[in-house]
Order: sequence, then C-alpha cells, then structure tokens
Amino acid sequence: LTVNENAEQKPQLLRYGMQMQMPKEFDNVVFYGKGPFENYIDRNNASPLGKYSQKVADQYYPYVRPQESGNKTQVRYWKVLNAAGKGLEFTSNAPMECQSLNYLEEDLTTGMDKKQHHSGDLTPRPFTSVHIAQREMGVGCVNSWGAWPRREYQTLYQNYDFTFVISPVR
Repeated sequence: LTVNENAEQKPQLLRYGMQMQMPKEFDNVVFYGKGPFENYIDRNNASPLGKYSQKVADQYYPYVRPQESGNKTQVRYWKVLNAAGKGLEFTSNAPMECQSLNYLEEDLTTGMDKKQHHSGDLTPRPFTSVHIAQREMGVGCVNSWGAWPRREYQTLYQNYDFTFVISPVR
C-alpha cells in the first residue's frame, strides 16, 4: 500500500490485508501463531505462541451484540482445510493476523446505527470467509469501552509492505 503523503484526509484502516471466501467444506483451520482463543495486537499477552487446529465454526465468539471476532495475531502460517486435509495455506514475509469465520463483515456490524440485534440472530453463511492481514487495529478499551487503541496499536495512514503467498495443500 502506497499512500498519498499530500492527502488532506488521512483515514485509518481497520485492517490492511485481503479477504476471500472458500466453500463451506473448508471448515478447519490449522495455524502457528498466538492462540488458541481470539486475540488482537493490544490484547494478546495471554495467548501463547503455538500450533493450533480448530473448527471454523468455533472461531466466532457470541458476544451479546455481533461484532468483530476470532482474530489471531503473530501468525506464521494459516491453513484453511477440508476434512481430507486439502485446502489453502497462507504465509507471509512477516507475522500476520488471520481469521476464518462463517460470517461476512457486514453480518457482524450495523455501523453507526447500533441496531438491536444479537449474536443469536446470526445465520452462518454457506461458506468460509478468510481474512489475511498484515495488521488489524487493536480493540482499545484502555479506560472504557469505546476508547481508541493506543497509537502503537492503530493502523495509521502510512505505506505498508505486505507480501503473502497462497499455496495449495494437497
């Protein structure tokens, strides 16, 4: 990502990376990174670095109101596999942040409207949504829910160099 240094408005990104959907049969994740539970750049000290194997359906945490969930930090490789162990492996030039869910981003947020819906109202999608990112903004909450993350955990308007490789797992 190359930014316009002379831009008047310099918005922050929530996440810098890519998103794709895979058929629902690819319902397993195997990764080496911080886990086993969700963690974010400013909330990952309790997550040990290790190798984990999990179901995609178990990645979403049912908070009362649907929201971002299931992120993993310091990922060295992320595999999304079917029951036969076939699928895709994602690697990068640096540790990544990854997530695989049965929901789209728009399923988990109503934007600024804050509509009254709950995680129990969600219907899983018939596919696996995969996010591979160099960086995702931290969750903040230093002094109250809604506080911005500290500056070092924000995704600032700056140039990013992120190279990742997608390889088939056969």
